[in-house]
Amino acid sequence: MQIELGESLDVSHVQQAKADWEAKVADASSCVIDASQLSRIDGAGLQLLLAWVLTCDDVEWLNVPDCLFISAQQTGMTTLLKLHS
Repeated sequence: MQIELGESLDVSHVQQAKADWEAKVADASSCVIDASQLSRIDGAGLQLLLAWVLTCDDVEWLNVPDCLFISAQQTGMTTLLKLHS
């Protein structure tokens, strides 16, 4: 299952993103997350990503932007999110 993140994953977009992908993630053991469009993320977005990652046995990240990697580093979530430098 592939998830394509939009331009922003912040508190104003998290609820819609959760609703859009909740069913897909629940049925998937393997997730590919494409973050190529992402340019803004906050704590709520990181929490949603963590929830998705924890429900998948295998996670592959595509096109991780600096904003996501830096935010994950600053919050100590790089390993939890299975992000690799």
